[in-house]
Amino acid sequence: MFKIEKVPPSVVYPLRHKVLRPNLPFEAVCLPPDNDPDAIHFTVKKDDTILSIASLYSEPLEAMSNKNAYRLRGMATEPAEQGNGFGAMVLHGAMDYLKKETDVEILWCNARVTAFGFYEKMGFTILGAIFDIPNLGPHKTGYIEL
Repeated sequence: MFKIEKVPPSVVYPLRHKVLRPNLPFEAVCLPPDNDPDAIHFTVKKDDTILSIASLYSEPLEAMSNKNAYRLRGMATEPAEQGNGFGAMVLHGAMDYLKKETDVEILWCNARVTAFGFYEKMGFTILGAIFDIPNLGPHKTGYIEL
């Protein structure tokens, strides 16, 4: 049985480091808004094993500044479990939470080029040109209306 849970930020750090920033110091996974009162962190677990994570922050999308927005960051799935639907599961859980518990209109992210296909399958619209994030590589911005 899989369980989607809202958790404190420290719970997502080990998988965030392992998947997203393995070549950087562990402290590099601690994002400035992690402890903001409106930050929300989710895991998908089976028993006590974390399979996938996602973090959400109240942050406007510049191209759609008239919309109430949250930003998705630090989304990752255990490498051995990638392709098994856990990323979709945690993202659906996060979007369901936003729809039920907030007045958020859009969820957006800066997606790695390698993740474009996943986000497009999930219904995200990819915007603009590719840009580089130092130490992390090429990204594009995407959003989905909730």
